[in-house]
Amino acid sequence: MRKIDPFAILKILCLAAAMAAAAPQGGITIFGRVYAPDGQTAVRVRVRVDIVNGMTRETVCDDQGNYEFRGMPAGRYRLSATNPEAPEEFAEPAESDSTRSYANRLQINVYMRLPIKHGVAAAPPGVVSVEEASQNIPKAARKAYEQGMKLQKEKRDPEKALAQFNQAIEIYPAYFQALTERANLRMERNQLAEAGADFEQALKSNAKYVPALRGLGYCQIQRKEFPAAVANLERAFALAPNVPLTLLLLGYGNLSLNRYEAAKQCLLEALRLDKVSAARAHIYLGEVYAKEQKFTEAADEVLLFLKSTPQAPDAAQLKELERQWRARGKAPNNK
Repeated sequence: MRKIDPFAILKILCLAAAMAAAAPQGGITIFGRVYAPDGQTAVRVRVRVDIVNGMTRETVCDDQGNYEFRGMPAGRYRLSATNPEAPEEFAEPAESDSTRSYANRLQINVYMRLPIKHGVAAAPPGVVSVEEASQNIPKAARKAYEQGMKLQKEKRDPEKALAQFNQAIEIYPAYFQALTERANLRMERNQLAEAGADFEQALKSNAKYVPALRGLGYCQIQRKEFPAAVANLERAFALAPNVPLTLLLLGYGNLSLNRYEAAKQCLLEALRLDKVSAARAHIYLGEVYAKEQKFTEAADEVLLFLKSTPQAPDAAQLKELERQWRARGKAPNNK
């Protein structure tokens, strides 16, 4: 049943936990990943958690940037991190509380930063990265790109927009924004091989360009290259954690790798951020619950999607799936 509609995904505006009950006696496990300023996972960084009642604990993240605190009491938590090998790096405190834990597990990612150096020229308005600020784009290439964006967004003329992006890239081959927009157009045509190649080329010029990372992850999902897709989507999430589409795709990728808990958290967070654009997450959550033999909950998720998107192209199939899961939920032993 699992299927991503490429046209629906492209219309979406572009691993936390959902609300749940307080912890039982075993306490809460706080876990997550620490990311370095370059977006890569941080290694051997010291992580500290402070709780409102005065309790403090510390640990060191492993070689994959993961940390974990077990048996934590209910309350509000404040996470921070320091890097002994790079003292200039710092982390803005990340806060959460036990009401946001799911199954007594709470994920809090920590992001290291570098201090802003005085005397460095500020990036021009609209620029979101150093890579973009340092570009030396010829005027003709920029004009073609801007015209392509106008045709694509306002006049909705994909053929002419594609021609403009082609021109921009021909003039300035390192134009990662134009490469990414051309890739998006190619995805609309289901030209996944060509789109993937454009995204990869864009990332050679700017390895931290989130739209290209997300787009490449989508293409890899469509090609069933799930480990590579999840890796790219995790990088996109680390750089821009509050994008519903990234979380939706990441949830789907984890589901395809049978990482059900990770998938569940991604999908719940996508819905928390935007119930409308991430509505398809209900279907994937249904699959997670079905894998856990929770067929009533699985059917409820499908019903939530159908109520929010009654005109979905696969509505008839989904209604039948809901009926089947509902029946299995009422059957003895849920089998």
